[in-house]
Amino acid sequence: MKYSKEQQQEFISQIRRILVIKPESTIRGIRDTLAGQKKPLSLDKDYINGLVNKIRKERAQRLDHYTINKVLAEFQDEVGELKKRLWIIITNPESSEKDKIAAIRELRTSSKDLFDKMADAGIFTKKLGGLTLDSKLTEEEQKLLSRAIKLDYEPR
Repeated sequence: MKYSKEQQQEFISQIRRILVIKPESTIRGIRDTLAGQKKPLSLDKDYINGLVNKIRKERAQRLDHYTINKVLAEFQDEVGELKKRLWIIITNPESSEKDKIAAIRELRTSSKDLFDKMADAGIFTKKLGGLTLDSKLTEEEQKLLSRAIKLDYEPR
């Protein structure tokens, strides 16, 4: 039987509640619990299994997203603290030129590292090596290109 998205979400909600109360529930156990409610619900075990898999997949995605955000936030805080200390070195008149240069280099490196980590996490994407043509070749340019290709690839 085909269920609407609203019905499916209601089933997922009920199954999720069962899994919270009793995480070790089997598919058969979930089916029996659903059938034994005040408003009994009779679902096929394969359908329940599919919904349980959806719940597990969604949990894993939530955990991955949470973990990435948590680690990135910690890294961002560390870089922020590092930058404060580096600026102290850079602006201190008693710092040697060598120390100032090293601090500037580290400042640049830490910013690049943070950018790379954020890009790797998918917060934004790098556009590398892309070529976009805003206009089409004219007929004359196409003929010249064809002639050049023929000259280079045709046997002599």
